[in-house]
Amino acid sequence: MVKRNKEWYAHFVLKKTISVINKPETIVAIDIGEHNLATAIKILINNPNKPIQGRFWKGAEIKNIRGLFSHIRRKLMIKKLLKEVKRFGEKERIKTNHLLHIIANQIINYAKQSPKPAITMEDITHIREKFNKGRKLNKRFHSLPFRKLQKYIEYKALFNGIQVYYLQKNLVKNTSKTCHRCGHVAQVKGREFKCPNCGLRYNRDLNACINIAHRLMRSMGWGSCEPPKPANEEIGVNPTLNAGSFAL
Repeated sequence: MVKRNKEWYAHFVLKKTISVINKPETIVAIDIGEHNLATAIKILINNPNKPIQGRFWKGAEIKNIRGLFSHIRRKLMIKKLLKEVKRFGEKERIKTNHLLHIIANQIINYAKQSPKPAITMEDITHIREKFNKGRKLNKRFHSLPFRKLQKYIEYKALFNGIQVYYLQKNLVKNTSKTCHRCGHVAQVKGREFKCPNCGLRYNRDLNACINIAHRLMRSMGWGSCEPPKPANEEIGVNPTLNAGSFAL
């Protein structure tokens, strides 16, 4: 039982027996980040070198809500209105969680469109400890609910019989800096990954997703996902950076 604004709410816990897919045919790799709150791409286990249907979830509304309520709380704190600070904090939590549920539901629906999907994400338990990009960017980054979104995706996936795998620390290094085509590690500037070795140009978050999928497949012994031979083209693949979704 929970009391909010002088009203009582009853919460009930329901249990459901589900059958989880043990031998997936599709890996749905999800990268969590600041620019794109979530980025996803699909990899077929029997055709791992041809990623399909990348999608982005910006999370701009969540950033706006966090920024607005942070500004309101600062003003209330100056006036020492502690009860109002708590009330606005609760409103912020409810609005943020609602948007996270929407994003998580869309990701699950995206995964369900593929045959026998499994979801994989990086273990980001200590992601905040490694991020230091200046006061302004640090504040934006630390205000985003990365882990909560992962938890929502996980329980919604399991509810739909979709297994979720987390890449452990020894497998997550340089996922956004490694070329998914030739394996070269390069510095990344801006939103595009440019490989100086094979010439590949790719959205950096989608590149990270493909590496996440391939590393899971290697660790589980699913199919053959060795990087293919570098292509001869000079430009390579260059998806539209601002698109919400596209097919590759």
